[in-house]
Amino acid sequence: MAERKILYLPPKPLSADILSPQARSILEGLGQVVWNDTDLNLTPEEVKGLLPGVDAVVTSWGSAPLTADLLEAADSLKVVGHAAGSVKRLMAKEGYDRGIVMLSAAAVIADAVAEYTLWAMLSGQRDLFRYDHRMRVERGWKRPEDGWGHEVYYKRVGIVSASMVGRRVMKLLAPWDCDLMVYDPYLSDAAAAELGARRVSLEELMSTADIISVHAPSTAETAKMIGAAHFASVKDGALFINSARTWVLDEEALIAELMTGRFRAYLDVFGAEPLAEDSPLRDLPNVFLTPHMAGASTESRARLVEGVALDMARFFAGEPLQMAVSWERLQIMA
Repeated sequence: MAERKILYLPPKPLSADILSPQARSILEGLGQVVWNDTDLNLTPEEVKGLLPGVDAVVTSWGSAPLTADLLEAADSLKVVGHAAGSVKRLMAKEGYDRGIVMLSAAAVIADAVAEYTLWAMLSGQRDLFRYDHRMRVERGWKRPEDGWGHEVYYKRVGIVSASMVGRRVMKLLAPWDCDLMVYDPYLSDAAAAELGARRVSLEELMSTADIISVHAPSTAETAKMIGAAHFASVKDGALFINSARTWVLDEEALIAELMTGRFRAYLDVFGAEPLAEDSPLRDLPNVFLTPHMAGASTESRARLVEGVALDMARFFAGEPLQMAVSWERLQIMA
């Protein structure tokens, strides 16, 4: 029996960030690894020339999509492991039809995003960055007339989408005894209850939650589903968090409402990135901004290849997979 062959596509600069020694060891234990030893992503033509006889492919950001044309050359391909986020456009349907298994390390990133979201809830509720600004920039001290901030305990929290991240956030919130609401048209009442939440309409969630956290995927159905009327209904003093995509909301409507100062926001994603230097968001005291880094931590980046490599090992051993993405599931994923 010929030795198993694995094609590894991420270039060296990216691999320095996402390929741990453990991941390298796992891959090399699976068979002969053809490494991309260049500083660049390989072109589709270069990838096509390497695909014949390959059993598994590891991809990441910038890797050439496995189009129908490339798949014709992949005569032995059985599994693809994507050491990055979305696999939405990574492999043509012909690959799924052939039974090629797609693995996604999105779950690794989801852990980091969920942690960021919990941090945003805790720090945002207590207005910690307002206090920090007062001490560092204003060189002052506390002013009780501005209020003392709030706890997360027992608050009504609205999760927009029981996605991979949304479910993790709900799990992390368990110790705070929150009144958890979730809006997700694909979720049943029973499934919501299992997550410790109750399923509500988007209108109820946006208008009654003390904390709103968006985790909806970018699909045709979610385009600008949170509009001006939703933002106008947000309670005064509420906290709005978006660590998903601006695809799902009317960003101009959000900015207009935030400019009134009625509620606060923690925003990690924007319609145009990098965020324009003259964006009004940069000057709003009720908005905390981060540069699309919620899913990026030293630990999560280092686990990306390791995660898909471990699942590849399970695949070849005939064991249950943890990161497989079916064609049907792909249709409702980001």
